Amino acid sequence: MDGNKVRKLRKFYEMTIDDLSEKSGFTSSYISQIERNIIEPSLSALSKICKVLNVSPYYFLDESSNVVVTRKEDRQRFWIPENNMELEFLIHVGNEHKNKMKVAVYKSSLNSGKWESEKFIIIDSDKCVIILKGKLIANFTDYNEIIEEGDSIYICSNVPHKLFNPSEGKTEFICITSPATY
Repeated sequence: MDGNKVRKLRKFYEMTIDDLSEKSGFTSSYISQIERNIIEPSLSALSKICKVLNVSPYYFLDESSNVVVTRKEDRQRFWIPENNMELEFLIHVGNEHKNKMKVAVYKSSLNSGKWESEKFIIIDSDKCVIILKGKLIANFTDYNEIIEEGDSIYICSNVPHKLFNPSEGKTEFICITSPATY
């Protein structure tokens, strides 16, 4: 268990160690030892602390981080030469977080007159495309949708589609897939 999480939550709620000890029924010394990782509380003690801090015991027992920060300089980029297209993943796609990631978010651009793929794409994920600059044609098997700067389109999983840039310049967009696809 990570006692630092107890301290962070206690401070988040603007509680002193004395406040938490009074509300949980434990001594200040006991709470302090938990926060400093000197002792591990029993499950019943943890349950009482969790009740005061309004969290599940799992919050304290999960050793991995539930927050993933990706700095701009650490973003992963993949080049797709056949489409002259780069994908810049806005959320890190490393193995250490893959089981937790429910979405993949990437930024991409498509040059004028280019397709995202020559063939229809069929993925087992829902996909949302948000146009940052330019416009795209979302080509489906039986019709097209034109999406322009500021527009978005939501494509359900397993719907055959491909994107085309009909504009004069490069089109920039963000794509979100769920569950995450890489």
